[in-house]
Amino acid sequence: MMLVYATPADLTGRLDPIPSHAVALITAASTRIRDITSNDLYDITPAGLPADDDLREALREATCLQVIAWVNAGIDPSAAGLQPVIASQSADGGSVTYSRPDPDTIRRAAERLCHEAVLMLRNAGLASGRPLIC
Repeated sequence: MMLVYATPADLTGRLDPIPSHAVALITAASTRIRDITSNDLYDITPAGLPADDDLREALREATCLQVIAWVNAGIDPSAAGLQPVIASQSADGGSVTYSRPDPDTIRRAAERLCHEAVLMLRNAGLASGRPLIC
């Protein structure tokens, strides 16, 4: 059973506009959240979510933080792509140079949780059984 910790509505007021692929981003973030919290023990509801409201909120918040980080960085974990950024431009010549981080940086950013999401989980007493890799 795939656990999903947030909904696009949870991004309201935090991302404008909410991306059209928000469900896919939330699902990808939830998968990574589940991975880093897989050693945590807590009571669950029949749906598999934590019975404790504070833990559910921490998982939701960490998921949202991860989605926000990906959107702000232009990362789509399903495509492992990163939007190009302007590295230089000149007015007279009319040229623009774009740059992208190296492929390993893109892959790591798409595969790992952002630091803020990990901190959210750890402050709630989750994700403490694994080393921090971000």
